[in-house]
Amino acid sequence: MRLLLYMFSLTLIWGCSTKEKASQEAVNDQNLPKADTTATQPVNTTYAAANKPDSRPGTSTWQYSKRVDNEGRTVYKASITSPRLLEFDFPYNGGSVATLTIRKRDTNTHVYIQVSKGQFNRSFQEGKANVRFDGSAPVTYTFSAAENGSANVIFFDSEKALIKQLKTARTMLVDVDFAGQGSRQIEFRTAGLNW
Repeated sequence: MRLLLYMFSLTLIWGCSTKEKASQEAVNDQNLPKADTTATQPVNTTYAAANKPDSRPGTSTWQYSKRVDNEGRTVYKASITSPRLLEFDFPYNGGSVATLTIRKRDTNTHVYIQVSKGQFNRSFQEGKANVRFDGSAPVTYTFSAAENGSANVIFFDSEKALIKQLKTARTMLVDVDFAGQGSRQIEFRTAGLNW
């Protein structure tokens, strides 16, 4: 019985010391330098290189991928990130990467924007964004929320019209509202799309 009590005590002490190390690491991560939180700023490419590929800001060329999903369907994607970080107030401060993606699966094609931090301000579907190509007059496009409820993604409802414009445009400016953060303008350098 004493042996069991002794083993239990050692296990308890060892478990507490592991939790202390994890909480110390979390505190150390909080001491990292904070980014300026004004409007948008140019992308720091040194920072971008240290991040995961999916969240790299500043890629000004289209990235293409082809994969087979879990249901055996081929999925094609063309993605480009904004050359500027979106800056939001707390709790989304620190720079948010915006990515524009065209995705084709079977006969379904979607155009969507995803941000790494923040939430788009949208009513229960049919949100609106003003889109300007190459300095032309802005056109209002409606968008829908993601089916899974993710608030950091919007799907444009007029994907064919957008893709047609993207094929010929050099730049795309999207003016869209974010929840609790106001309106932001997202720039994409869209020249060179092969779709």
